[in-house]
Order: sequence, then C-alpha cells, then structure tokens
Amino acid sequence: MPHDAASWACPHGQDARRGCVACYEESVSPDPALPFWEVAAWFTTERPIPIRTLQDVHHHGRRFALDQPSTPLVYLLTGHARAHDSVEAIAGVIGFLLHNRHVVANFTVTETRAAPQSPPKTSTTRQTDVWLDDRRGG
Repeated sequence: MPHDAASWACPHGQDARRGCVACYEESVSPDPALPFWEVAAWFTTERPIPIRTLQDVHHHGRRFALDQPSTPLVYLLTGHARAHDSVEAIAGVIGFLLHNRHVVANFTVTETRAAPQSPPKTSTTRQTDVWLDDRRGG
C-alpha cells in the first residue's frame, strides 16, 4: 500500500481513502481482464447507521457488506472490485459510500486493506466474516 499522499490519488485525482464516485461507477461494468481485489475499509461516523441499512447493503448485489464490528460508530465496509491497482480498488469501494449518501452522510476512513484475489466462487459465507476472522488471527 502507498505511504505518501500523492500515491493515494486514484486515476481521477481523488484521494482513494475518501472514495471516488467515478471509480465506483467504472466498477459497475469492469474490464474482466483487470485484477480482482478484495477491499476492506474501516470508518467512523458521527451518527449510528440504522441496522436496517446495514442489512440492506448485504443485498446490494455487488458483493458489498457493511457491518459494525463491536465499537459504537465504527463500521467495516468490504467489497470486491476489478481495478488496475489497490488504490483504484479502494477508491471504488469507498466510492460506494459517496454514491449512496443516504447510507452514510459523513464518514472518516481510519484503515484500509486491499488484496489481489482470484474471482470468488459462489459462497454463503459473508465476506465480512472472513475479514473479521483475519483480524483476530485465525
């Protein structure tokens, strides 16, 4: 992952950690030749996100999940993206929040993670369960 501010710029010049609606919109019909990424972004909000909204994101159909690990006002957004690199993948997944301002009005990303993956096979396990197990060490 990049360490300086300039290397966090997505192809549209946005800071990936703040999201990019254009990267998100481009991910709707991605080039299947692009690498496949699993992305996780932990973020905080000023107000709680309603439980119903958290559940609705799971039904989004684009393999996004929004969960509240256990700390008030801290959330975990996970998703899949096809992108040239990890910065673009992160910008697109966080761009989901910008594109859906009715889900989260204001947020601050505190941590991100992107890992190249093979495209997933059909699974009944929620992606956030996998990320949370990774954070716990097992």
